[in-house]
Amino acid sequence: MARTTPPRPYDLLALFPELAAYGKPAVRLHPRRGEPTADESSIGGPLLWPVDEPWPVCEFDHEDNMDEPYAYTLAWRAYLEDRNRREKEGALDWDVERRRAEELEAQFTAEDDGAAPPLIPVAQLYYREVPHLPWPDRYDLLQVLWCPRDHPEAETPYNPAFQLRWRRAETIEKVLDQVPVPLICNGEYVPNRCVLHPETITEYPLTADLPVELAEAVRTWADRIDNSTAYNWDTASAPGWKTSGYGGAWGIIDPYPILCECGERQLPLFTAASGEFDGGTGSWRPVEEAGTEWEFADPVEVVIGRGYTLQLYYCPASEDHPNRTEMF
Repeated sequence: MARTTPPRPYDLLALFPELAAYGKPAVRLHPRRGEPTADESSIGGPLLWPVDEPWPVCEFDHEDNMDEPYAYTLAWRAYLEDRNRREKEGALDWDVERRRAEELEAQFTAEDDGAAPPLIPVAQLYYREVPHLPWPDRYDLLQVLWCPRDHPEAETPYNPAFQLRWRRAETIEKVLDQVPVPLICNGEYVPNRCVLHPETITEYPLTADLPVELAEAVRTWADRIDNSTAYNWDTASAPGWKTSGYGGAWGIIDPYPILCECGERQLPLFTAASGEFDGGTGSWRPVEEAGTEWEFADPVEVVIGRGYTLQLYYCPASEDHPNRTEMF
């Protein structure tokens, strides 16, 4: 089923026609729980990975304060899903459930063995389903992986660490069907398996990136209607998991240009979010899911920081240039 963003609360182009020149396509991925295959776009699903290509590992140092056995993370998610199902069918004996939870936890132990841990799939994006990705003349598949642990010395510390693979799917003849998994992880960085319902929308720059006069006009309008979020959060930038566009509404730090080592300004490629919407962005809930309250607010169940967003950028000059990240 398609997912459709409702009309925005404010018609920006009617208010500021000059914004039309700055509109940029973004793709809201709309992940929803499911069982995708390697031939489909997904979040957390299996990858179309060549059997003869080594699986990537993480060479960074790790911080283990939040780590737990990876197998336990998966088993705990399965238990919660089953418990929620049983709760809907009738009342639960919470003393029994508490014992079940304790018994489940006792089944799993794992320690860091010192080896470079395998990465896990975060996203697989086929260009036929997710448009506006870079270099469509050379690639038709983008794969995003990360290490699900905290990295104190990485560029964006205490977050997962990304790796990318750009591919042409037709060149992959035999697919790896058994992939290695890490011994331990931060459970908040392990995505649920989700199918995607991509939707192209138009995003606009943050006021900090608009020409001075236009930015001032937008701020004056927001002050007049007494809604400081009317532009950045309500209309210009979509929340949730997405690709391309302008990224997100910065909140932790002031926005700044993301520059490549070559001097080129890097562009938003992939956004991992702590949920699809929250109490301040509920107007972005798809039309088809109106009235569902919080049911689809967080299908992926990844948490970035204290509920933030992790943005991955790429250099338009070359896919071989290092990617950069920022949390906001």
